[in-house]
Amino acid sequence: MSKIGTQLIRASLALLLLLAAGCSVIRPVPEPVDMLLLSPSAGPAPVLLTQRVTLTGWRQQQQFVAICRFNYDQAKLVALLPTGQQLLYLEFDGEQLEQRNAPSIELPGKDILALIQFALWPDEALQNSYAAEQGWKIEITDKRRQLIHSDSVLLDVVYDGQQISIENYRAGYQVRIETLERKDLVL
Repeated sequence: MSKIGTQLIRASLALLLLLAAGCSVIRPVPEPVDMLLLSPSAGPAPVLLTQRVTLTGWRQQQQFVAICRFNYDQAKLVALLPTGQQLLYLEFDGEQLEQRNAPSIELPGKDILALIQFALWPDEALQNSYAAEQGWKIEITDKRRQLIHSDSVLLDVVYDGQQISIENYRAGYQVRIETLERKDLVL
């Protein structure tokens, strides 16, 4: 074999080794993950909430009123525009999610309900549902909850009195929820 051929082979091997080493330090882009819908039976004590919700993202801000009814059999949410027009209706019984949107508006109902559940469901329900074996990690303090998947923070929920601020890093928006009225329900 000629000297040039030997040098070419060595250079090619060195390049392959560099590429192989580089691939081991470059982290793959994580695949999108869906948040989980949690069973209503694991939810908070039966309650009816009226909340003002402000959604900020994609260079715009939208405000609406959410009326949520949670009991151990089902979770219901109705979102109304300031004009009173129904924007979204969700009903989840632990098995099936029913969703109705205002005409010509597509909303990710499952993501919306999962986000609300992550903010409002008891700590134990979250820890039992978001399993570490599936890449989930939850950090919970008195004033904050974080949902982490594959070492990336997906949600950051901060509690301040009657207000909840949610940063959804995966989807690139912020939600501010202010509870206007709370009525505990007796079963």
